[in-house]
Amino acid sequence: MLFDLRPKTSREDLFNRDQELQSLLQAIELKEPLIIVYGLRRVGKSSLVKVALNMVKRPSLMIDVKGILYEYGNVSKNTLMREIARAFTESLPLLEKAGFKIREALQRVKGLRIKDLEVTLEPTRKPSFTELLQALNSWCERQGTHFILALDEAQYLRATGGIRYDGLIAWSIDNLPHLVFIVTGSQVGVLRDFLRLEDPKAPLFGRFHRDIFLDRFDEKTSIEYLTQGFSEAGVSIPRDEVLDAVAKLDGVVGCLTYYGYYRAYMKQTHKRSLSQVFKELAALEAEELERLIAPSRKRYLAILKAVASGLHRWSEIKGYIVATAGGIEDSRFSKLLENLVKYGYLRKANAEYQITDPITLHLVRSHSL
Repeated sequence: MLFDLRPKTSREDLFNRDQELQSLLQAIELKEPLIIVYGLRRVGKSSLVKVALNMVKRPSLMIDVKGILYEYGNVSKNTLMREIARAFTESLPLLEKAGFKIREALQRVKGLRIKDLEVTLEPTRKPSFTELLQALNSWCERQGTHFILALDEAQYLRATGGIRYDGLIAWSIDNLPHLVFIVTGSQVGVLRDFLRLEDPKAPLFGRFHRDIFLDRFDEKTSIEYLTQGFSEAGVSIPRDEVLDAVAKLDGVVGCLTYYGYYRAYMKQTHKRSLSQVFKELAALEAEELERLIAPSRKRYLAILKAVASGLHRWSEIKGYIVATAGGIEDSRFSKLLENLVKYGYLRKANAEYQITDPITLHLVRSHSL
């Protein structure tokens, strides 16, 4: 259903993403080695990738890199391999039912143990990520197919403890032609910093890649999305309430989905549904935002409050910070602004800064941080 709170997995539930889906499917079919799916939080990147992987007849895994970081505190080789083993365990029955005998590819990978339908790490051996990639590539070559490794929220691969995952991806692109990498990222600036595609000194410089951008819905599409979702749920919602929800949630499909679920399936009022959207999603975002602002919390918060209150130019925001948080050097202030843009909490356009995510704006204005 459209208002399912989990990422979508079927084509029927992916709303208004035909162009992006076709681009992704084409890139997979052509075995393009690096596909980058990016956009703001909650615009449907994970859903797009999951739907595509379910549509193509190719063996694949999708790894939640952000989840690894939050569970283990880093994305070291061991933690990544542990998550890959877990993902293989979950996927083996489906892969083998579809004719992909992945266990043949995994049996000789150092550090992996396969028993029945379970893949685990051997505690006494160091797992080899490159050996795993080589084994998958060799198996795919024999089978006349290619393997897709999707890394969701890939910007968190920077928290590695020294491993250069961008280098590993570049090495794979150069040497393993039967592997396709899909990386997604909601912190667009941080993802670009991780990949460094335009840096001549970086491993991925000069490598072909396809960019797929997911934007928020415009007003018309947002109205259509809610209207279709309510029709699917068999409920009739006053148009003025739909329009109000669209105005307040600003085309962010994840927010619209939460609103629709509370309104249609939880039978809550319009006002209560909106309140629940901001409460639930703000609680999730607050933890992530706190991680970013912790090193200079007072100044970061001052910047966000300044922008939320209608101050959008560099000099206006700087003046607010000096007045509320004390003096700060121009270079340091610019760096803090740049960080908030990289992590997607601010957008810079025409020399002005805006908070474009309604959940972030709610967090700042409600003093929830």
